[in-house]
Amino acid sequence: MNIDSAVSQIRNFKDFLQLYNKLTEHCFTKCVDNFHSRTISAIENQCVNNCFGKFTNVNQKILGVYIDVQQEINTRRIAELEANQATAIQETAPTAPAVTEAAINA
Repeated sequence: MNIDSAVSQIRNFKDFLQLYNKLTEHCFTKCVDNFHSRTISAIENQCVNNCFGKFTNVNQKILGVYIDVQQEINTRRIAELEANQATAIQETAPTAPAVTEAAINA
């Protein structure tokens, strides 16, 4: 494993933890309002499940759209790079000197 890969994995894990903490805080704040008992009530439990479930469903849909759009963008970039490369090759290719009738007869 190289350093760049390790740094990328750490960054991804950090992003995941930040998202998880924000979601946990949001759902806790939204759903838990009774601190008179040590146990979570059935209503609070259902609220938390709905909150996390809704987030998961929306996140999956957004991720699916992102993947589709990213694939389109990558396809266009590849086509542009190939076109640019072909143009560069044509511009740098040596041109054969024009053969004139005088040169043939000489």
